[in-house]
Amino acid sequence: MSLESETSFTIPETKYEQIRYRASQFANDHILLVLLGPAILAITAIFVYPVFYLFRQSLYLTIPGSVERFVGIQNFVTMFQRASFWDYFLNTLIYSFGSLVISLGTGLVIALAINHVTHSKLRDVYSTLLMFSWAIPLAVVALIWKWMFTGNQLGFFNMALMDLGLISSPISWLATQEFAMLAVTLTDAWARMPFAMLLLLAGLQSIPEHMYDAAKVDGATTFQTFRAITVQYLRPYIAIVALINWMFAFRAFAVVFPMTKGGPGTSTTIFSIHIYREGMINFNYGYASAVAVFIIGITLVVATFYVTKVMGGMEE
Repeated sequence: MSLESETSFTIPETKYEQIRYRASQFANDHILLVLLGPAILAITAIFVYPVFYLFRQSLYLTIPGSVERFVGIQNFVTMFQRASFWDYFLNTLIYSFGSLVISLGTGLVIALAINHVTHSKLRDVYSTLLMFSWAIPLAVVALIWKWMFTGNQLGFFNMALMDLGLISSPISWLATQEFAMLAVTLTDAWARMPFAMLLLLAGLQSIPEHMYDAAKVDGATTFQTFRAITVQYLRPYIAIVALINWMFAFRAFAVVFPMTKGGPGTSTTIFSIHIYREGMINFNYGYASAVAVFIIGITLVVATFYVTKVMGGMEE
């Protein structure tokens, strides 16, 4: 039998074989489309279309009992003209950056402590135990910490402080404007700390040991070694943790709403609570959509700048 006859391709004769042949040819010629097509469709369905509809909704005025009316950018103009909007913006910044600083700081301290545990199995046990708080849903975390901040003698913090003699009477943590924001910020930071700890611990374990040995030989102090070696190697990990934790805290809802519902007054009203009130209670969907578009815009701008300038600068 000749080589030509062995390698010749037989044209499919039946209808079924022709369909399979054409599908195979299309897959071979458009392999990227075949592989990425389902993912593109899923992203379009769950992200692109909702965002497009959200932006479209922000251009309409919605009044309960009446037909929607196109108003262009009037919702955005109204949003920027409201003094309360800027108060909520400030609350959101305090909440998100406060949560970031606390979660990143405590995560780094705990990661350093675990990294110094010499026994590998014991180190894994500590890491697993600390990861439990990350596995708990945020709404459940909020309810647990709401009990801990209860403003009577049964609250954990009041009970502990009174037993230590630091206070003489219970403090209404969540009903006092001075303490409510601190309480919700600490709760959010506690929930996000394990993620920071996990990534920073991975970064610490990737640092070559000979770098520390060389620093000891050169007579570097502990602080000098930490600044010159540990921090420098951890910079990419810190950048990732900072970006992700801030983005999640900036649009958080599940912690603040169960604990304070934005109160007392508006002291803990952040953008997510503001959107909920305007959209789900006042049925002002157009204005609520405008605030949501503003949040998306701020997040995209910060994320783009962070990735291109901060993380890109570190790679260079």
